[in-house]
Amino acid sequence: MGYQPKYAAKGRKPQKAPPPQKPQNSKKPSVLFILLSIVIVPVSLYLTWNLLSGMLESFGRPKPVTQQKTLDMAIEEQVDAYVREQMESARGALLSQERPEEAPTETIPPVRKVYWIDEDAQVAPEPDQSLFGQTDDPASLQDILDRAAYLLDGQQLYFHTDVELFQNTPVRYYLDDSIFAITWKEVHEGSVYTFSEVKVSHPSQFRRHLAGGEFGSEMQYLTTEMAASVNAVVASSGDFYRFRDFGICVYEGKVRRVEGTYAETCYIDGNGDMHFTYGGDLLDTPSAQAYVDGNDIRFSLCFGPVLVDEYQVVNHTWYGVGEINEGYARAALCQMGPLHYIVVTANTEGPYQDIPTVATFSKYVSATGCRMAYCLDGGQTAAIVMNDELINRPVYGQQRKISDIIYFATAIPEGD
Repeated sequence: MGYQPKYAAKGRKPQKAPPPQKPQNSKKPSVLFILLSIVIVPVSLYLTWNLLSGMLESFGRPKPVTQQKTLDMAIEEQVDAYVREQMESARGALLSQERPEEAPTETIPPVRKVYWIDEDAQVAPEPDQSLFGQTDDPASLQDILDRAAYLLDGQQLYFHTDVELFQNTPVRYYLDDSIFAITWKEVHEGSVYTFSEVKVSHPSQFRRHLAGGEFGSEMQYLTTEMAASVNAVVASSGDFYRFRDFGICVYEGKVRRVEGTYAETCYIDGNGDMHFTYGGDLLDTPSAQAYVDGNDIRFSLCFGPVLVDEYQVVNHTWYGVGEINEGYARAALCQMGPLHYIVVTANTEGPYQDIPTVATFSKYVSATGCRMAYCLDGGQTAAIVMNDELINRPVYGQQRKISDIIYFATAIPEGD
């Protein structure tokens, strides 16, 4: 008696285990099966057909041996050609199974890091000196412009490779993954215009620096000195706020001074965009602070007048600050588009000894295609600096010590 489980039911006959099922073959047809299907079966049918056809044609008629040999050779050649053709077809089928066509790969654009400068940072990251360059042949810069295209993100530069430079002076440039800056000189109506066009990737790269590092400091420095102290790629003299008491002065988001009777004020918001108020718009601190809070204003510039507002030239017959109807060295801040700016000065240099009125200056500033433009302090104050080097020629040929600058900086940390 065979072994039974301890708890087997009485009287129940043990059931035989079902026969093991063969696992289903999920593999692809074998090479032999493919050869049988594609080559051997068709070849056999083809030979049979040719032999039967030959027999039917020659039935009842005796043929010489030589004729029979010729017929056999013709049949062999046909069979050989057919077999070669079928073998090539089979080989192609096998190769297509072993090496299927690869799907076309999509081109994936590179992912770039987003950089910014901390709001409380007193000094920006130091630019990579190997990325500065200059040339007296603007046409040679096409490669630099092509590489800057990703930063421009579809925006058009005012600079172009067929620009007529002042006395073959060099074009200077800087490009990294967070900023592109290019600086050059042109001549217009007897004045030498210095342009510095800048595109940054984050609003924190457009900055304002006060001499002494705090509002109200009595210290004054040259534009080049302040630019070097904060690692500016490009810097411009500001409004010399300690020299005059007018406009709505905002620093670090707080209203510091209000005198808005006649002055036109420029504001920079958290997106890096320019805003203006005109004389009489804001006359007390509460209304000025409400405007600052409502528009996320970071800092302001108090000089003027406004040159271009939403692509429209603003005409002035009188302005309470500075000389607008007489020839004078000029400076301006312009916004071309999102995070895209130009700082420009107009000075005398070499044989070009004319200096523009505000109306003439506005004409050439608006010709850049800017959306907004605002006059900064001119005269001997007006200065543009790139890589700590003074680019334009100020009045009397030298800079004046002032209280503040605006500047553009790289956001890439050193070594990144």
